[in-house]
Amino acid sequence: MTEPTLSQDMHVHSTFSDGKSTIAENVAEAEALGLAELTCVDHVRADTDWVPEYVAAVRAIREETTIQVHCAVEAKILNTEGILDLPEELNGVDAVYAADHQVPSSVGPLHPRAVRSGIDAGDFNPDEVLAWIVVATAAAVRRYENVVIAHLFSVLPKIGLSEEQVPLELIDGIAAAAAKNGARIEVDERWECPSARTIQPFLSRGVPLLLSTDSHRRETIGRYEYCAATVEELRRSGPARAG
Repeated sequence: MTEPTLSQDMHVHSTFSDGKSTIAENVAEAEALGLAELTCVDHVRADTDWVPEYVAAVRAIREETTIQVHCAVEAKILNTEGILDLPEELNGVDAVYAADHQVPSSVGPLHPRAVRSGIDAGDFNPDEVLAWIVVATAAAVRRYENVVIAHLFSVLPKIGLSEEQVPLELIDGIAAAAAKNGARIEVDERWECPSARTIQPFLSRGVPLLLSTDSHRRETIGRYEYCAATVEELRRSGPARAG
């Protein structure tokens, strides 16, 4: 497997979006913990206008620290075509984190509560909903450069489904797209996903694995339990074969 390291935190939010700590405070915390690598990640939408200021702030902090600091943005997947809710101005952004904050469908993003109610009422077929999420994620990876697949399948518990219900051949479809297009995938401490089962097809195809806390405050940066346990499980199980 592509070996991640507990000395990195590749998904940390700041006050530029919904984080409680500034970029400088986050970097100071990472320094105090002895981290070697940190990715600043903040939520954006199509109408976000502060990206240039954000990029400038990350560039400035790079001059003040020995930590390797990256600049990224996070956007939700809107539909099964893989379109992300991104602004046009992305100069200086190193990576785009594609996230399933809602359920991407052919008609646009659907709120998890509405999808769960639809599944319970029999209006939505669970297998069809899972296919939407998988198709949309793979499409986003193909559509954009420098994609990190963020907290894959974090939306599933919100709609009453689980990762174990996603067929491995569907997961491998995302993994194949990620490998072909140079994307990466994270293990997310905050959302405790994806599982080792989900990650294995990515590792078997050589997709780099990142560790992230998805911190929204400095006190949780670099603190790993779920991620550390998942990496250990992957290490014990060995490489998986692509299905």
